[in-house]
Amino acid sequence: MKRSVTRNLMKMIASAMGAVGAASAMAVTVFAEGEAAADSTATGGSAWVQLLGSLIPFVIAIVLMYLILFRPQKKREQEAQKMRDNVRIGDEVCTAGGLIGIVIRVAEDSIVMETGGERSKIRVKKWAIHENITQMEEAAAAEKERKAARQKGIALAAEKNDSDKKKS
Repeated sequence: MKRSVTRNLMKMIASAMGAVGAASAMAVTVFAEGEAAADSTATGGSAWVQLLGSLIPFVIAIVLMYLILFRPQKKREQEAQKMRDNVRIGDEVCTAGGLIGIVIRVAEDSIVMETGGERSKIRVKKWAIHENITQMEEAAAAEKERKAARQKGIALAAEKNDSDKKKS
């Protein structure tokens, strides 16, 4: 589903960019015609208005690119940095290289993790931590509990409505 939403979003962007390009081409044509008319009538005010009118689609395109591309990327980077800062002793982590281990020591910019059957200790920079498996499992368990509580609340409300209907 996420892929289809992304695909639909990209189609919308492409159509918007096409509209921006068409509007820009029309604005350039109008600007050229307006410039010829301005030269013949010796008025320069309309040329500036047309120039600003041709820049508006580009400004809109830049704002859309920021909102659709750069802002979500910045948010993902902030979440990843927060995850790296919240690594604790005893967490199971996976590095960008695919090493999985349990954190046994946390320093300012690195961690020491224990991995393998022989309990090999490896020192890894914090920026290399790709995911915190323990935090992901805790978040999934909390989400499952939240859904169960919601379902229980819905079931209780339905039972209450049924009992109210039977009484009347």
